[in-house]
Amino acid sequence: MTFSCQNMTNVRNLKKSTLLQLYARAIAPCRDYYGLTIGEQCICLNIWKVTHGPHVFPKQIFLEVEDFIDDRFLQEEIKNVFGDNVYQYIVDLVHHRTKLHHLPPKVFLNILKYLNTNDVLRMSLTSKIFLELCNSDLVWQLLFTKVLQRSPSKEEKRLAMDCGWKEVLKKRMTYIRKVFVENRAKKTVAVVQRPKQPVTIKKKCGKAK
Repeated sequence: MTFSCQNMTNVRNLKKSTLLQLYARAIAPCRDYYGLTIGEQCICLNIWKVTHGPHVFPKQIFLEVEDFIDDRFLQEEIKNVFGDNVYQYIVDLVHHRTKLHHLPPKVFLNILKYLNTNDVLRMSLTSKIFLELCNSDLVWQLLFTKVLQRSPSKEEKRLAMDCGWKEVLKKRMTYIRKVFVENRAKKTVAVVQRPKQPVTIKKKCGKAK
């Protein structure tokens, strides 16, 4: 069953239950753009056909998750543009095979807050889906507070709006390491240049027998 693009109820439901949202460009020399939104019950594929000119209107396809297996066109489009991992992700949803990346974003974020930055970076390398989830601004905002053990300043919030929380945390950690190295170097120089204290030798006087 394909939903009508005019059905605003399905659009609102999809926004509330979004599990994953991806954007990609088709394989060269094709220049078409694709947007994929996967919800708990339905899938939305947006297609911008710009290869043959900008005059073509974007196409939007809504489909129930259960009907994905029967839609060969949608399967091939997702495989070619987003890869086999995303395709398998949807197939697992259809067959109710729950995995870690099937969890709602709020639950997934609640799990990630117990990990450190290295763990999150390693997890992002495991699949395209985890790359998208682990690079979320919400994840790195949580990590910022956890690593630095403080709330972000107004300046840092403004900076995060421009370059994202991941980049803000990276800059702060680089600055902290730089200050640490400089302070350690100063202490080392101070120890080397410290004047030596004269050594006083006390002679023990033994008692006469």
